[in-house]
Amino acid sequence: MTNYRFSALLIILLSICISAHSQYYSTGSDPASIKWSEIRTPGFQLIFPADYEANAKELAGILDQVYRTGYKSLGKEPRKISIILHTKTVNSNGLVAWAPKRMELFPTPNQQVYAQNWSEQLAIHEFRHVVQMDKIQTELPLVFKLILGEQAAAAAVAAYVPFWLLEGDAVISETALTKTGRGRNPSFLMENKAQAIQKGLFSYDKASLGSYNDFVPNRYKFGWWMAGGIRARYGKMIWSDVFAEVAQKPLSVNPINRVLKQQTGKNKEQLYSSIFDDYLNDWKSELAQLDLTNSHALMNAEDSYQNYLYTGFSSDHGLIAYKQSRDDIGRIVRIEAGQEEVIFTPGTILDESFSVEGDFLIWSERRPDLRWTHADRSVIVVYDLNRKQKRELKIENKLFAPVISASGEAFAAVEVDDQNQYFISVYNLADGKINQRHHQQQNDFMMSPAWSDDSKVIYFIGLAKDGKYLGKLDLGSGEWSQLTEPAYFDLRNLTVSNNQLYYTSAETGIDNIFRFDIETGIAYQLTSVPFGADYPEVDGNQLYFSSYSADGYRIERLLSEDFKNKKSGNKQLVSNALADTLSVQEGTTFEFTPAVKSYQAKKYSKLAHLLNFHSWAPAYINVDDYELKPGISILSQNKLGTATADLGYEYLPSERSGKVRAKFEYTGLFPVFNGEVSYGNRKSNYRLIQQNGDTVVRSFSWRELSYELGTSVPLSFSQGKYSQLIQPQIEYGYTRVSHSSTTPDQFYSGFYHALSYRLYLQNVLRQSEFDLLPKWGQIVELTYKNSPSGGTQIGDLKALQTYLYFPGFAGNQGIRIYNGLQKKHTDLDISFSDVVRFPRGIQQLSNTDLYTFGADYMFPLAYPDLNLGRLFFMKRLRTSLFYDFSSLKGNVYNEDGTVYSIYEKYLTSTGIELKADGHILRTAAPVSVGLRSMYLPDTKKFSFEFLFTISFDAI
Repeated sequence: MTNYRFSALLIILLSICISAHSQYYSTGSDPASIKWSEIRTPGFQLIFPADYEANAKELAGILDQVYRTGYKSLGKEPRKISIILHTKTVNSNGLVAWAPKRMELFPTPNQQVYAQNWSEQLAIHEFRHVVQMDKIQTELPLVFKLILGEQAAAAAVAAYVPFWLLEGDAVISETALTKTGRGRNPSFLMENKAQAIQKGLFSYDKASLGSYNDFVPNRYKFGWWMAGGIRARYGKMIWSDVFAEVAQKPLSVNPINRVLKQQTGKNKEQLYSSIFDDYLNDWKSELAQLDLTNSHALMNAEDSYQNYLYTGFSSDHGLIAYKQSRDDIGRIVRIEAGQEEVIFTPGTILDESFSVEGDFLIWSERRPDLRWTHADRSVIVVYDLNRKQKRELKIENKLFAPVISASGEAFAAVEVDDQNQYFISVYNLADGKINQRHHQQQNDFMMSPAWSDDSKVIYFIGLAKDGKYLGKLDLGSGEWSQLTEPAYFDLRNLTVSNNQLYYTSAETGIDNIFRFDIETGIAYQLTSVPFGADYPEVDGNQLYFSSYSADGYRIERLLSEDFKNKKSGNKQLVSNALADTLSVQEGTTFEFTPAVKSYQAKKYSKLAHLLNFHSWAPAYINVDDYELKPGISILSQNKLGTATADLGYEYLPSERSGKVRAKFEYTGLFPVFNGEVSYGNRKSNYRLIQQNGDTVVRSFSWRELSYELGTSVPLSFSQGKYSQLIQPQIEYGYTRVSHSSTTPDQFYSGFYHALSYRLYLQNVLRQSEFDLLPKWGQIVELTYKNSPSGGTQIGDLKALQTYLYFPGFAGNQGIRIYNGLQKKHTDLDISFSDVVRFPRGIQQLSNTDLYTFGADYMFPLAYPDLNLGRLFFMKRLRTSLFYDFSSLKGNVYNEDGTVYSIYEKYLTSTGIELKADGHILRTAAPVSVGLRSMYLPDTKKFSFEFLFTISFDAI
């Protein structure tokens, strides 16, 4: 019983921290110039840029159809929710957040979209998350909703519901309710198959929480197999019962296992073993029946996960690919004789948007906007292999999948404007000026354009209402035509060679390379691989492609005499038993039709919706560091994510007093504005020597009013492989101290105010998954604070801080060097707080001059994948050696506050940190727990500190 109580306490504390993080979870800001509109229906409020109205009405029709059916297998129709559309970004995504509850959609489709309209995909998947969260919110005991507001549901989910269930259930919905869905897409399914067959089944914790030691498919893919398998075996409503149990008994220890035990006789771990054992047997049987083609790997297998993507061939430079690995950032490499050479390190390449032609590489790279998160854009990058030079072409609209013509004079790309109108556009390669822009009347989305050998035709993969097809655009006449009938199986990565189209097709139930004969209109299967083939490239009588295994996509070569050359005859999606069973359970399939209802759009006022109080708590929550203190909090965040407010009362146990606090931040204008005000009593003690010589301790209090007003401008200059940021900041602070009846006369009374100026500069190399620190980087922070005229003069402060990052002696190790220089001027015994830090393990001392040097060397020790019962799953053990040194000067004051003398001091600390990275009680947010051991040479003493951090960004 004690263990269960301890576990319950940890769960509650973690869930409160995670829900506190969710209060101010913002995906970023849209440009301030956007004029917003809204559509209101009984089920939702759709908020969107005014120039997106026609598409918003179409999406409203899709959402209405999803709302009528998409909730039934969870047994609860959700209440009304707000949906925000971000249309100015190249990001393709969707999310549902709670506290405040909202859905955010990024409707620009990407080049990896499967054979269904992107808006339909988003609506079905994200709506399912709304149903999940709303079911928990409505079925929670009333007392929890009264105490916590909307964050009650977020806390319950954070405490008990594994993310594989949330995402797996949503993938089930998008698959079982449609004719396609990721649960029928071989590229989505292959990772778990390859891992199970080639490496065996992992433990439940490893399979659900991930690993550094082995690549583990993400929670969407694992969740499909796990949540889908349980539902297929034990019934349509099992997850409805689970969510109900989580909501109705929020203080229980393990509600999910309790329901599973009752209905299946097994807990999560036992169900995982049972279901995946069956899967493994089926997958082995399927593999044994395949007649595999005889392809040859170009490189020796390495015992690490690596992907070689976007294969292309240059006659003068050989085979080119984009390499991804977990221990390094993405690189463009040349492969020859089994060896690879790094050609260039790009920025973030957009999905399926890299190609090779002659001596040139071209790709579309994500580039953040100077200020607005949701206004990032695509930049076309052209790299000359001979000159080893790159240049950029900046086009107004979003461009994807650029490909250079055989003549080298032009490039074509898929173009998407802010109204989601789709084009194939042709640009001059030299200056980026547009030559042609072609649009289909039905606005089919297009992927993977490829030039004909004579540069007169562009072939492409199109996405229509009924699936994907191979298409053709005649550049001379502007005529569009379909070469194949639309089908719901996936088609990807088209290339052209000798009047033949080569592409990836999922029509066999496994991704394989196919060839389409343009003259005869017949397609042939060329490869037969165990798990999946992609990225075809033809050179003479050789086909190069990437073949998937448990260690990633590796490049293989297949000679023409070894082609399978099986004539394609399948026009229907090859499904699988799990998807079919779940579809039968649902009993219906969405048949999306154009909206017949007339939706009325009206202006959405940002000012009128500035405040949106959604949650509260019987505790003061500092959302800056997720610190919980006694008190009360009331929390607000507007639906656009640009305005946050925090009202509350903070009680200070050490002083037995408290203060009222209010914070506000607005990010919807080019400068960010923030403010904070607090007022309350403060308490302390002083020692009084009585006439008889006894010393007594007397307590006293005073009143303190303070407020701060600030503005900053975060400017992103990131490009390529570096993250670059400049952020100037100005802040004004005011503090007034007034006496109460118990305040000693000599205690300070009056006010002081200050202006603070800060300039933050960052230039840091992007990090890989395994990197503990950036391999290269520089951060500079300049600070100046002064006390204006009026009030008590507390002097000024000047500070310079720098962080320098260097690679360690082996992979994923890192060195961080800190330097801080600070000078304060004051004539009083009160002054500004230190900006420059002190050595670790040493308390701050009053000073006028301070210099601190710090060095850290961080490196991983092991990737153990170790279970410590259910309490902690350890994925990585790492350490850090550090050395700190400070030189400081300071004033020694007389009792009347005048300076008596100046002291000088040198402080040193050195030590080691040992940290374990993993998950506590199987919660989603990764944590680091550890111990810092410090030796202080000046006092010859050892001291220790417990270390604990939660990484919410990794959820």
